[in-house]
Amino acid sequence: MNYKLLLGAACIAAVLPTLGNAQVTTAGETPSAATASAAEADAADQEIVVYGSGKVRQEQSLSAKAIEILPPGSSPLKAVARLPGVALQSSDPFGSYELGTRLSVRGFNQSQMGYTLDGVPLGDMFYNNHNGLHVSRAIAAENIAGVDVSQGAGGLGIASTSNLGGNLEFRSRAPTEAFGGEIDATYGMNDTIHVFARLDSGELPSGTRLSLSGVFHDADKWKGYGKQTDRKVNVKLQQAIGDASLTGWVNYSLHRERNYVDLSPATLSRLGYDLDFLQPDFATAVLLSQVSANQTANAAKRPLPFPTAGVVFPSPYKNVNDTYYDSGGFRRDVLGALTLKLPVNDWLDASATYYHHYDRGSGGIYTPAVFSPDGFPLSVRTTEYAINRDGGLANLTARLGNHTLQLGYWHEDNKASTDRSYYAVSQTNRPDVTELLQNPFRSDFLTDLTTVTNQYFVSDSWQLGDALTVAGGFKGARVENGITTTFGTPFINGKIAAKDWFQPQVGATYKIGSQELFANYAENMRAYISSFRGPFGTTQVGFEAIRGVLKPETSRTIEGGWRFDLGPVRGVVALYDVKFKNRLLAAFSGANILGNPSILQNVGSVTSRGVEVGATYRIARPLSLIASYSYNDSTYDDNTVNGALQVKTKGVRTVDTPAHLAKGEINYDDGQVFGNFAAAYTSRRNVTYTGDVTVAGFTLFDAALGYRFPSTSRLSGVEIQLNAVNLLNKNYIAALGSGQFFNDATSLNNTMQAGSPRQVFGTIRTRF
Repeated sequence: MNYKLLLGAACIAAVLPTLGNAQVTTAGETPSAATASAAEADAADQEIVVYGSGKVRQEQSLSAKAIEILPPGSSPLKAVARLPGVALQSSDPFGSYELGTRLSVRGFNQSQMGYTLDGVPLGDMFYNNHNGLHVSRAIAAENIAGVDVSQGAGGLGIASTSNLGGNLEFRSRAPTEAFGGEIDATYGMNDTIHVFARLDSGELPSGTRLSLSGVFHDADKWKGYGKQTDRKVNVKLQQAIGDASLTGWVNYSLHRERNYVDLSPATLSRLGYDLDFLQPDFATAVLLSQVSANQTANAAKRPLPFPTAGVVFPSPYKNVNDTYYDSGGFRRDVLGALTLKLPVNDWLDASATYYHHYDRGSGGIYTPAVFSPDGFPLSVRTTEYAINRDGGLANLTARLGNHTLQLGYWHEDNKASTDRSYYAVSQTNRPDVTELLQNPFRSDFLTDLTTVTNQYFVSDSWQLGDALTVAGGFKGARVENGITTTFGTPFINGKIAAKDWFQPQVGATYKIGSQELFANYAENMRAYISSFRGPFGTTQVGFEAIRGVLKPETSRTIEGGWRFDLGPVRGVVALYDVKFKNRLLAAFSGANILGNPSILQNVGSVTSRGVEVGATYRIARPLSLIASYSYNDSTYDDNTVNGALQVKTKGVRTVDTPAHLAKGEINYDDGQVFGNFAAAYTSRRNVTYTGDVTVAGFTLFDAALGYRFPSTSRLSGVEIQLNAVNLLNKNYIAALGSGQFFNDATSLNNTMQAGSPRQVFGTIRTRF
């Protein structure tokens, strides 16, 4: 019996009793047809993309409508990907599989940007995160009210020390003034079930507004064994205190994902896009390890440890690292914040936020590189993570004549850990890699990590008449990273700090009728990371050698453009020039399964230049076209020196950076019928730092079609929606760098992820 199908039917059945009175606000009371019609009109009129009018930098905002049209359960990054200059690849249809999702903007990768949720920092959103969490875990996508995206220079006030290349600021939905709620139920291919439910209290007599929501998400992988699961609970409260307001929220997430296998050009050519981990074929996984051990012994002229296995890999495999038995991850997060906003008087506002984040997680894989204590030729290797961070933000805004002055301060104290351990495997004991395992038989290292962040900013926006606005300011930061190794090799102890107390920005906008010109100059620094991806990925001797000479990554961004409003056509054209200095690259050698430390390489500078064009054409009230094109030329300015070896990277395009991105979509919404048809082209990308291995470009098509029952219907307030991802079933390589990046083809290993084939999902939604 397919329990998932039954659960999906039960979810829809849970919605059905509400269909006849889906718009009920209080017992026995239904809203007027005029109210429902107004809601339909709002849905039709809501803009998907707003092109940042009045901003001195290249910036766009996305409304909740951009997320709602996606398959439920999709990461909000999928909505951001429609913007110019933004490249997103994911090996799952939702963009929520963190290990196989990569975001890049203007040549900056995901960990070189800044991210916040209601002003609270999310860190650099890297998979093995040391200072935050992915937005897909931080909040249910249905609870996001909008996203502000800056492709170039991030704003001075954003709480981030990684935003070399812009920022993404996510805003959550506020509790509603009136009592209400929402229930969404989705069922789709690969036994996907996604349920979202939300209840809003409305404004209580005390002035309190409260919302409570939850997510249940289960989806089988599109290939191989296992599933991705998400459980979320989001709570938000708003309380009026005279003219002031207090907002608090707590978000809980339990995320489990079974990984897709990393591919290399060799395995892709030989075994194809459908290659995955072997689970549940345990016998083949054991045999691959045994044959590998026999080959090693045979080459050394020693007796074979597993004589019956022989020395030839079973077809179609040629190498023990072609694939493994199983791999997966586990993350549990609690993120919460409390914000007080206080109007001091008619010209001065103050706000303060306290936040806390707790994370416990693990990533595990069955490895043939380390045997279990009894000689069984497999074990489970895990990298285990913990984060416990507290922080505060304080801001003042003063309106003095034609000036708007802002002053802000951010402090964060983060205590984290990263451990590498191994767990025994046998024919009868096969640990679940999506659980937090206990009782390892071996640990390579146990480390405690600290990050102390202090950052301030000062800014002024000066209105010089009706046409001209000049904005400028500066920020400064000091971030100290520390490591204490309590056990293992490499045994590293010490601290390193990155600081720059003066990072200036200046920009201006000039309006000519309905047109607007803008220009901006900005400098930013990226702090070191308390991780083996950073300066701690070496020995104590190596750390001491680099501690006094290593320089943090910095960027200088110059950009300018034209925001146009030509009646039904609105959009932006932007040009940019970015100099990225002291770029630190982590080069890896050997198979990923060996867990070799990275070699941190300062490759000097990178130059990035390009153009971005985006526009919306409102053909008629219900029909609009959105299109964008981006050209990016990002290249390394210097060769890399790796010990005595010179790696020829000068003039080579940066890894995972497409030169061309072209996107187009048709949107229709008349208040009842709504839909979207989208196409996105991504050009060729480099897999290695030297550019001797590339992956081909590709074009993907997605589609959505939905219907809202009219206000005169008994089903008023109900929507149905159908989504298709990768409509033409294209084979392509999505994320790169899932197994890190390598210097050239001779050192290249498995580090590519295949994109998902066509997937179709159906949703029924009711709001009341």
